Amino acid sequence: MELKTVGIKDLKNNLSAYLREVRRGTRILVADRNRVVAELHEPRAGYSLPDAVDPIVAEWIDAGEVTPPSQKKTRLPRSPVTLPEGEAPRLIDEDRGEREE
Repeated sequence: MELKTVGIKDLKNNLSAYLREVRRGTRILVADRNRVVAELHEPRAGYSLPDAVDPIVAEWIDAGEVTPPSQKKTRLPRSPVTLPEGEAPRLIDEDRGEREE
């Protein structure tokens, strides 16, 4: 999947060409004064981008609104807590005062 960023004026002047690219699977990010304000992609297309490519997150980081993680995600260890089946919902109901008697 290809990713492109274009300005509004360029998009307006070359809309047909960009729409042809979208049909071929390109994702177009539309920028207004170097800030992404919209994106064009095929309907119902699912895209997954690496975190480093996400322009919105990059913008938040640049503005100091978000601090990027210092390390990669890792799986949490399996919980050592084990309960008999049905025990957790019973405890929740009891805590809420919805206990059946």
